[in-house]
Amino acid sequence: MSIRFLAAGSVRLLAALGCAGALAAGCTAPGPGPAGTQFDGSYQGESRLVRGFGFVCEPPSSQDAVTVKDGRFDYTFVDSLARPAPIPVRIGADGTFSGQIQYGTDSTSRWAQMIVVWAMVRGRINGTALEATVTDYRCTRDLTLQRH
Repeated sequence: MSIRFLAAGSVRLLAALGCAGALAAGCTAPGPGPAGTQFDGSYQGESRLVRGFGFVCEPPSSQDAVTVKDGRFDYTFVDSLARPAPIPVRIGADGTFSGQIQYGTDSTSRWAQMIVVWAMVRGRINGTALEATVTDYRCTRDLTLQRH
């Protein structure tokens, strides 16, 4: 896939992809069935930076919140070089969840100006606690949220 249409120095969201659109990327078979409404509610808490630094990963620690409805939520992916974009997340009946999007960003290689990378959310809801890891090309965050 050519990404020449992207302007140098900019980062743009390319597509929100599920396993159906990303089989070549190594997706696995879907996990347990959907959660339904058992985990629905508003979760709030801390987002802590565990990998990365500088202006692309800031702030190091901040408040975060998600609202689960019908076993799904959108996590707002923020990269200081890109516009905020939702990562669609589906929760399984066992409380595990995952979601991912693919986006283009500046390359650190001298051979390419732009590269296509993933932002991923993985985690689990156990009782009233939502714990997740959000990983992108430059940063990793741990979320610890409680249902209110």
